[in-house]
Amino acid sequence: MTGRRRKIGPGIVGALVFVCLMAGLAVNNAHAWWNGDWEYRKKITFDTTTTGSDIKENLSAVPVLLRLHSGNFNFVNAKEDGTDIRFVGSDDTTLLKYHMETYDTIDEIALLWVKLPKLAGGSDQNYVWMYYGNESAVGGQDPASTFDKNHVLVYHLSEVEQMPADATAYENHAASFQGGQGLPSVIGRGVMLNGAGEGIVTQPAPSLEDFSAGFTWSAWVRIAQAQADAWLFSRQDEEGALVIGVDDTKVYCRIVDAVAGTSRITEKVADLALDKWHRVAVTLTPEGRVGVYLDDLEITWMNLADPFTVPGGPVFTGASSTGEHSFVGDLDEVRLSSMARSDGWLQAAFKNQGPGIAFSGFGAEAVYEGGGLPTFYLGTVVKNITLDGMFIIFILMIFAMISWFIFIARAVLLHMAQRDNKGFKETFAQQNNVFGLMPYKDDYPNAPLYRIYRAGCEELKSRIGDPGHDAEGRQITLSAKGLKAVKAALEKNLLLETQSLNTWLVVLTMAITGGPFLGLLGTVWGVMNTFAAMAEAGEANIMAIAPGVASALSTTVFGLIVAIPALFGYNYLTSRIKAITVDLNVFVDDFAKDIDERYGDT
Repeated sequence: MTGRRRKIGPGIVGALVFVCLMAGLAVNNAHAWWNGDWEYRKKITFDTTTTGSDIKENLSAVPVLLRLHSGNFNFVNAKEDGTDIRFVGSDDTTLLKYHMETYDTIDEIALLWVKLPKLAGGSDQNYVWMYYGNESAVGGQDPASTFDKNHVLVYHLSEVEQMPADATAYENHAASFQGGQGLPSVIGRGVMLNGAGEGIVTQPAPSLEDFSAGFTWSAWVRIAQAQADAWLFSRQDEEGALVIGVDDTKVYCRIVDAVAGTSRITEKVADLALDKWHRVAVTLTPEGRVGVYLDDLEITWMNLADPFTVPGGPVFTGASSTGEHSFVGDLDEVRLSSMARSDGWLQAAFKNQGPGIAFSGFGAEAVYEGGGLPTFYLGTVVKNITLDGMFIIFILMIFAMISWFIFIARAVLLHMAQRDNKGFKETFAQQNNVFGLMPYKDDYPNAPLYRIYRAGCEELKSRIGDPGHDAEGRQITLSAKGLKAVKAALEKNLLLETQSLNTWLVVLTMAITGGPFLGLLGTVWGVMNTFAAMAEAGEANIMAIAPGVASALSTTVFGLIVAIPALFGYNYLTSRIKAITVDLNVFVDDFAKDIDERYGDT
């Protein structure tokens, strides 16, 4: 069976292209832009499936930590203090509460806490939008609302000199503190306690009295040595005591009920590895169940015979009220909640805050186009180029401009040299008098042939005089020594002209060989900085690596942009120089032969 194929006309092709463009614009416009005053945005995803953070429980009002660094965020595109940063829910409408713990544009490190309205367990569809790039924006932080009402005390411990400040709305700031501050920690900066009663004291407050819905205490802890029954948390009054401590390297919780005359302690099986950060948490339910967690697992638990009321009085962190049971080690992110947090909540906190755990992913930077036009990756790469990369590119661009200028200048000079050489050869071929073109210097200003010719004539004239005849009218002849001197003058000027033609070509060879190596230096340095920033921020995923690596590779691209034109230009110039040099050599031989025939001593 046969049939005819129908040709697709240009009108149909144009219609198909138009439909594809409109479909692309429709898809692009499907992702509405929260506010056109903000130029940039990023999609931040939270994968709770088994391939991600593996959180099965649905959570609400979760404060999550976002670590920004040069690998996942371009600080140049935001305001210097970051006050234009906003977080918007997945509906691209709802503004989310957040605050900054650290925002450092010099080291390009930022730690931000964002309150997620909900975090679905076992889902890869959790995401929010981060907007930035609005110079007229004022601060949008709301630390008091970042944490829910059950967070009654949150110490980020990022202070350098001030007392530890409570980040919750209750403002349960530390009344006194002794210890080292501003030290590198698991989340930005933390504190170091060296024993001898050092620690944090928080005075009683109404928000620290009602624990009828339960109790949760948590902190990041690192020890370098075994502890002599050190108390991480303690609170006691006439009716009892609640102590969270470390004995040797084992975490425990002790409940003392003075009214009932009982004292219970959990099994000491939660072992802290030395010189390693661990998240320690203890929960107490209203029914009297005590759970001790290490990282994201409940290690041990116990049931109390009767419901236990959390004691009143000051809260001591790192020592007892008398300064005994002192803790020696590092602390960070101390929290106290007036409810018993669930296993899923504690698991999410550990995986979100811990270093090197893939909890959040950062998408590519999108630019507001107003009309919904697609964003090209070249713009993303340019916006992610770091300061050190810009420095390398700046050097390469200077190198490129110099090499391009030299190429253009030499190409013009060689063109004029060939043009004047051609004119000189045509005129010289018609001359019978060797000295006939000597007066026409200005007619051949760019001809190397004329300069060699003139040098030879001047040497010849010094030997035979002008017009080259004796008193009786006979032509003066040259000895072999004189002919040799004239030829030496021609060859000397030949070398000088060849050297002049090759002037500055070394810059092109330097651009050819040096450009790629400078670009490679920028690439290696940029990749090194990207991984160092991720190590500092404690986050490693492909979305964090990709922008920084793309920025680093851009220096290699610029190195090739310098080298490739220089390579083609160098080959072009050398071919032109070779052609001119051949003409010069032929002329020197012919001119020397002509002088020998005319003035040689036969």
